[in-house]
Amino acid sequence: MVSFTFKAKKFASVVAYLAARRPQITKKELCKIIYFADKEHLLGYGWPITGDRYYALEQGPIPTRGLDALNARNKYPEDDAEVAKYGKLRGWTFQYNGVPPDLKALSKSDVEVLDKVFREIGQLPAWELEKLSHKEPAWARADQNGPMDFELFFEGRPESETVKETVLEEYGIVA
Repeated sequence: MVSFTFKAKKFASVVAYLAARRPQITKKELCKIIYFADKEHLLGYGWPITGDRYYALEQGPIPTRGLDALNARNKYPEDDAEVAKYGKLRGWTFQYNGVPPDLKALSKSDVEVLDKVFREIGQLPAWELEKLSHKEPAWARADQNGPMDFELFFEGRPESETVKETVLEEYGIVA
């Protein structure tokens, strides 16, 4: 199975980037928008923005280490500290403290994809984002509470076939 390396600084910068654009953004909204941004970046460039591993929970895909960092669970204290630079959860809402995201942590393509995804779905309420995420083949075909296969992120996107072949070749997986 294809996997990537989680980058806490990038994840936290993405959270701040989105929270600055959408005051009172919820944890679920963050997780879903980040999922769609990671997917779009993977399909376009061969790697996701945050590098997080997604799991198929009942309410849709969630970034596992990113969610732990949002929840300040301290399994990886350095992850929690990165997110805490920008705010914290109060109930379900991320309370953004106004510290600008670290744009040096984000590439030009990261920002372009984040802007594109935010324009398309960034203002949708949590329930609509959840509904949209339930249409994702990678979520639908994963075991409930199990890991989602990055290879399935490409399903239904023939324009990304060359990128998929490159990613799979890099991981020694025969398509």
